[in-house]
Amino acid sequence: MSMVQTVESAILAQTRRSLRTLLAVPAARAKGLARVEDIEIAGPAGPLRARFYEAEGAGEQPLLVYFHGGGFVCGDIDTHDSVCSWLAQSSQGRVLSVGYRLAPEARFPAQLEDTRAAVAWAFDNAARLGATPGKLALGGDSAGAYLASTMALEINRAQPGAIVLQVLLYPLIHVQDSLWADEELRNFRFLGRVACLYIARSLGAEALPSLLDVDVSAAPPTIVAGGGPMDPVRNDVKAFVEHLRKAGVRVSERKYPVLMHGGLNFTAYSKTATSALQEVGALVRSELAG
Repeated sequence: MSMVQTVESAILAQTRRSLRTLLAVPAARAKGLARVEDIEIAGPAGPLRARFYEAEGAGEQPLLVYFHGGGFVCGDIDTHDSVCSWLAQSSQGRVLSVGYRLAPEARFPAQLEDTRAAVAWAFDNAARLGATPGKLALGGDSAGAYLASTMALEINRAQPGAIVLQVLLYPLIHVQDSLWADEELRNFRFLGRVACLYIARSLGAEALPSLLDVDVSAAPPTIVAGGGPMDPVRNDVKAFVEHLRKAGVRVSERKYPVLMHGGLNFTAYSKTATSALQEVGALVRSELAG
């Protein structure tokens, strides 16, 4: 390992520890949950950590399987514990939060392989968890939203209607440097560009497919929530929403001008994060009750 790689590894390890300290706050978990249970799911390279949340009085509705953000290099079910607990509580339903292998230790498409295994497990076990069998909702934030959307398309192409809803929180749409470079100065996206360069290099996935370039006609009804000027993906999200609508996909969009990218994790510190998750959860409840 070169000196540069050693330094990068040390920085990444410290970043992961810092995020866990900042975000894995047990007191930030939503109240009104009947059940929270840690689960292991068999993955293609070993067990995947998962956590199941059930709201008090949850009725029978599709299970929401959620994949955390963190640029494919950070995050886990603990850093996103509060996010998923608030979504379960406010949707009055059930959420299964699933971890996946991170880069650079696991190169792309390891993340998609883990996502695929988790979704297959959720289909097999939805009824046991009290949810509607045969149908799922998929969701995630940032990189996790990319995984959820990619998997929703894959499944619905093979089995139309199996994924009934996707919930995308400030989704990462692509890591193509040419698109980020074109808007770097005009839209103040230089920090986002640097982040995406690192993500692509860590994944070994410079050719990671852009969601703007794929056929999205099989996508389920979609909830999209994003931030304002401090959210570097906002322009891509706007383009993706238009891409979905042109394909005939129904989209419910919510914008939070003061929300920064990753800001929904800060429920321990921000009323904006809590209220946004409550609103998104209410939309999920409405969609899944239909």
